[in-house]
Amino acid sequence: MSAGKESKALIKDIRETLKLGKHAEAIPKCQRLLKSEPKNAMGYLLLGAAYQNIDKVEAAKNLRQCISFTEGPATVALLGLANCAPSNELPEIYDQLADLQPEQSLDWLEKLFNLASDSNVAPFCFTVLKTRVKDQQNKNFTKIQEYLGRIWISNDFEIVPEDTQLYKTTIEALLQSSEHSAKNVVYKRYLKWLYKKQDYETCVRHACNMTESHPKDVYGFEWICKTYCEHHEQSEKVLWQQELRQPILEYAEQLLELNPNSNLALLVKALKLFAEGQLVASRQLALQAQKSHPAYKETLELLARIHMELGAYKLALQLWQEIGQKNDAYALCLSHEKCVSKLKEAVTILQTLENSEGNIKSLARCFFKLGEQQLLQDLHLDELSKAEFVLTPTEALQVIGNCETFEAHLLRCKLHLAMKNYSDALNCVLKATRLRPHFAECFDYLGRLYPLANGDFSRARKCYEKCINLNPLAEEAVDALSYIYQELGEEELNETLLLNTLSHLATDESIRLQYKLGLHFLHVKKWDNAIQCFRIAIKNNSRCIIYWESLGDAYAARGSYNSAIRVFQKILELSPDNNYALLQIALVKTTIRMYTESIEDFDTLLNRNPSYLPGLRGAAEAHIGIANSLKSQNLYGRSKEHLQLAVRHLQSAFLQPEAQGMVWLWRLSASIFVQTAQFPHSLANLDVAGNLAKREEPIAFLSQKDLLQLAQRFYLCALKLKKNTYLWYELSLASYYSAILIPENARSHLETATKACKMAIKERSNRWQNWNLLGVINMHSEYENLPLAQHCFIQAVELERKCYTAWTNLGVLYIKLKEVRLANEAFTRAQQSSPVYTNAWIGQAMVAESIGDREEAFDLFRHCQQFDYHPEAALGFAHWVCEMLSDPGSRNKPHIKHAISHMYGDVYALDAINWYVQSEESDANAASLSFQGFLYARKKLYQQAIDAFTRACKLCEPGADRDKLYTNLGYLYLKIDQPEQAAQALNTVAHATFKPVIGLAQAYYRSGQLQESYSIYNSVLSNVVGHDDDKAAAILVAMASMIYAFQGEADTKTLLYQCVLLKEVPIQALYSALALGILHRDNELTLTIMTELNAYAFKEEYCADISYLTAYYILINEGARRAMCYLQSRIRMFPHSRSLRNVLLKFLLDYFFDDQSYRMATSNMGLIALSLGHTIQQNSILASEEALTTIYASQAVSPVNKTCSMKLLQRAIRLNPTDQRARQLLSVMMANT
Repeated sequence: MSAGKESKALIKDIRETLKLGKHAEAIPKCQRLLKSEPKNAMGYLLLGAAYQNIDKVEAAKNLRQCISFTEGPATVALLGLANCAPSNELPEIYDQLADLQPEQSLDWLEKLFNLASDSNVAPFCFTVLKTRVKDQQNKNFTKIQEYLGRIWISNDFEIVPEDTQLYKTTIEALLQSSEHSAKNVVYKRYLKWLYKKQDYETCVRHACNMTESHPKDVYGFEWICKTYCEHHEQSEKVLWQQELRQPILEYAEQLLELNPNSNLALLVKALKLFAEGQLVASRQLALQAQKSHPAYKETLELLARIHMELGAYKLALQLWQEIGQKNDAYALCLSHEKCVSKLKEAVTILQTLENSEGNIKSLARCFFKLGEQQLLQDLHLDELSKAEFVLTPTEALQVIGNCETFEAHLLRCKLHLAMKNYSDALNCVLKATRLRPHFAECFDYLGRLYPLANGDFSRARKCYEKCINLNPLAEEAVDALSYIYQELGEEELNETLLLNTLSHLATDESIRLQYKLGLHFLHVKKWDNAIQCFRIAIKNNSRCIIYWESLGDAYAARGSYNSAIRVFQKILELSPDNNYALLQIALVKTTIRMYTESIEDFDTLLNRNPSYLPGLRGAAEAHIGIANSLKSQNLYGRSKEHLQLAVRHLQSAFLQPEAQGMVWLWRLSASIFVQTAQFPHSLANLDVAGNLAKREEPIAFLSQKDLLQLAQRFYLCALKLKKNTYLWYELSLASYYSAILIPENARSHLETATKACKMAIKERSNRWQNWNLLGVINMHSEYENLPLAQHCFIQAVELERKCYTAWTNLGVLYIKLKEVRLANEAFTRAQQSSPVYTNAWIGQAMVAESIGDREEAFDLFRHCQQFDYHPEAALGFAHWVCEMLSDPGSRNKPHIKHAISHMYGDVYALDAINWYVQSEESDANAASLSFQGFLYARKKLYQQAIDAFTRACKLCEPGADRDKLYTNLGYLYLKIDQPEQAAQALNTVAHATFKPVIGLAQAYYRSGQLQESYSIYNSVLSNVVGHDDDKAAAILVAMASMIYAFQGEADTKTLLYQCVLLKEVPIQALYSALALGILHRDNELTLTIMTELNAYAFKEEYCADISYLTAYYILINEGARRAMCYLQSRIRMFPHSRSLRNVLLKFLLDYFFDDQSYRMATSNMGLIALSLGHTIQQNSILASEEALTTIYASQAVSPVNKTCSMKLLQRAIRLNPTDQRARQLLSVMMANT
């Protein structure tokens, strides 16, 4: 077979293989074919077809080879390549296929358009279509144009100048052929391009078309409005405005319906209003437009021109600076400034501009403000400008003559105002205002002139408001209107005014207004805002002392006292002689109760300036503060000293005539007098300058009564200067205190108090304190009117539901009326309102007393001690502590026992009653003194108890109570071993009972009057035998001790036998009998009594005494060693008994001290006895007992450890300095050492 036939057969085989879809098998066959015929186009075509579904890159490669070896059009290869070529090659392939297959060219063009959706390929597609669109004869020209336009729109290709016409033609054709929904995007691209090319006529025409085809789309309306806003003043406006099919305002209105915040539509309306002279309305719309688009130049320029027309040159200047234009308008605005640098800048700009009339006038204004008179003279000014800047007011008025222009009228106003012709100035400015009703400066002058011409502040306020509405930065108008608002108390309006003004100013320009706003916030108690304003002001001017002072005031007002002190200290660093800063530091320290430091600061201040009234007042208040603090601690003497110092400072203030017209001086002095009068009687006095007290002597000593009278006179002086409810209230209170402290004139003082209180209510009937005081006055026993008092208290609690004072007083009233339930409810409301108000708890305690709940009353009075001292609480608690301690059934109850033993209720009660007696002084009653004596005696302070009972006996009326007091007094004298005084006190008892009689017998016995003592015992014994064996036994034991002293053993045994034969023999009788038997070797008596004592042998409280007596019985009969063994056995039975170990220790020291074998045991016993009392003590140990045990321990240790023994002796001396035995032992030991 020839090579050609073989190739054809192979090609046929390859085709059959491809038809069967065996592409992988076809590839080797194709390669074999190409190996034999390297330039066989069909081989490359078939190989490309074989690779189509396996490897498109290889397929494309072989198809390209096919095209290169094909003679003529390679349509089939191109078709294959269209399926596997990379996307960037496809535009060229589609272009060739469109030419090779004319009948399918539209399909290939469509594929070309679809391919353009890939942004990477779109430029190639665009190039192909742009080339084809040049052939207008092409049957597919319209479609090519459409596809080109769409690609142009979707990809936003750059339009070079040579393509401008093509672009317009293509886009306009696209607009005609596109569907309605697609035209929107085309219009947006096209209108933007037309406006950029400054083809405003075409742009407006198509924008109008868009508004008709898309009436709900804002885009067409916006381009129409934008064109108008930016080119309404240009000469070519007629050309593009002819394209408008409606008035421009119609388009603006339609745009606002679609977008109410459209800045372009608002600006169109603003421009129209500005052209019509409606400046305020135009400004409002322009401001809305600026809010929507803050940086739009046309809006800013319009606003600047509006502000200039309104006279708001500062606002206009800010806008010109934002725009960046330095033209004649900018220079005009600069000429109205006060800053020298801005005026010089205006001069520089104006000198570069043409010499128009307006520019020359602006230049003259700058020279006038800068004081450049020579330069001003050199200018060519018109008559009006000369009158304003060159001539005197009189000459200027003559030059102006009868000129009726706006400028002439306004200038006449200024000239008349300078000459103080207020009425003429007002008439002139009114004429000027009629000519230009929207010029801010006219209303500024109207606001100034109305008060000066006819005192019309109402119109002045309206004019200032109008002026600020036109020009928010009219500084003088802002200051004047702010002052008016403050005077009228319209703080919200003032705040709005200042904030609005600040919103138009930069930070560096707003310092003064920031400070003014800070003062406003300080006035309305918005402390944080005030602090922020002052800090901004200081940030821009840190050397201004006033700003620092105001910041310190704001911190102090907010309660940030440490910050306030630091600020005022900073002021002192900047200005060391600043009195205000030092004053405020002292006042802040007074506020936070650092009274001592505050007084030091006031002293420093007054040393600099002795007549500085604020310093004198502050120093007085500081002394009053520390006096009140000391008074709350019951330190009345020191408190009175500070009140005296406060009076001295106020007296220095009275020496200054201007101070005598100040209410605070009279009021503060009167309050000091009232406070001092409430001290204990011995301290209720002051030294006051004689001229103040209307005395002849230089320094008058004023008693309690004098102080109260002077206080009332001072309050009346204050009321003459200024009448208010607080002064009437304090006068009424002073009169009420006078009624209490001066009872002989109580009724007249109460009448004065009532009248003053009614005046206080008349001045301010909604103040609950006034009603409360009137109620208290009507509860006084000399002026009692309980129904009226109840009405007043109810009125007070209705005004203030949480008024705990009035609720408490109402409760007291109900107790007085015996309405216990209502009283309890009233006190409960008071407690709910203030849980720490002492009087409410006292009231509840009184309720508990009235219903007989003793334990509840005790607990409530105990709770009152947690609060400040109150005399009623002190007396009540002391009473109930004494009551509970006196009643065995009550004091043994667990919670009462806990309150007294573990919570030291008796100690608190003693402190409370001491404060009460100290406060009341000579007015302390017998009950309080008896409580004091009882509690002192419980604490074993016998001498103080004797003093208290002695005072109580003097105050108490004869009767059973006084007999009890004298009985207690007699026993206390016995406690301190003063039997003569005890006998004297007990003999004073009028109706003797068992206790005072027995006490008297003891007193006689101790004083050595045994016969009298025995007679008393004998007479009492005959009365109690057979009735009270306990008392009889006690009397027999006492009588036995006396019989033994002067009649001997036999009669003593008889009496003791009688005592032992009683049913309940006292253990003291057994002790006496046993001791008598041991002393007289009466073993029969001793054994009998020891048998009786066996009942007590195993009770720890008796173990020491029984062991002591038994040991001495064994000592006498069996010897010392046997007695020691007995004591050891008893210690093993009671190892924790301190007294039993003392017995053994004393026994060892007496009988085994010289035995060396017992020295260590004796030493250990002494140390154990000493330490045992501290580890297990249940009750208090007397210092004398502790000292005695320490001496015994020292003696026991001395043979073993001399140093320890000496230390113990020193300790014993410290425990009981009056014990001579310890001192003697120590001196002997030191001498031996």
